[in-house]
Amino acid sequence: MGALVSTALRPLKSFNIENRAHRVISKEKPTPAPQYAASLEDLKRTLEADPDLDKKLDSKDPALDERLKDVYVTSFGRPEDDMTRERKQSADRPLPQDRKLVDDYDYGFKEPDRIPYGRTTLRQAIEFMTLHQCNPSEVTAEKIAIEYKLKEEDVVNILKYFKTYEVYVPETKNSAAVFAGPAMLRKQLEESKLKEIEDKKHSVDSNVDRNESNMKGAA
Repeated sequence: MGALVSTALRPLKSFNIENRAHRVISKEKPTPAPQYAASLEDLKRTLEADPDLDKKLDSKDPALDERLKDVYVTSFGRPEDDMTRERKQSADRPLPQDRKLVDDYDYGFKEPDRIPYGRTTLRQAIEFMTLHQCNPSEVTAEKIAIEYKLKEEDVVNILKYFKTYEVYVPETKNSAAVFAGPAMLRKQLEESKLKEIEDKKHSVDSNVDRNESNMKGAA
């Protein structure tokens, strides 16, 4: 709608535009743009403080011209282009011989070799958060603080406000639900411990049976 209105009004705006342009150009002094009230007040105060300000601005000041003649810049040293060219050609700065790509780090940045007391890395934080989620009664904030040399208050806040992700794939017609994460890790640990206990029990029972059979054979 706006485009139609502007198209319709365009001939009216361009009517006799050349004569109107010559009329504006032929004026001896163009009409100044309107000023804000604050600007007029500032101009009034300036003229009251110095009535001859307009004359000073229109006239040439010889003192300023003499001061400009005294201003000069002196450059010391060689041009930067020459120094850069010498650095590129210098034998003391050889190009790197190993041009292989730098390996990506596990978490996007290089981990420090030495960790100050009271600080931790992202790897360690994920590790003890996962262990705490797997077994919160055993892996407490106090034990984590002692193990990783952290303040117990900081560990409590980390465990309170941060958690590791758990992946849950809902059940479909063709597959059962899959739940992976710290809870899944806890389940795997419990299953491995149960299997280990059963294996030990089985080995003990077999040893007992073997001993009993040996005793009967000896009798």
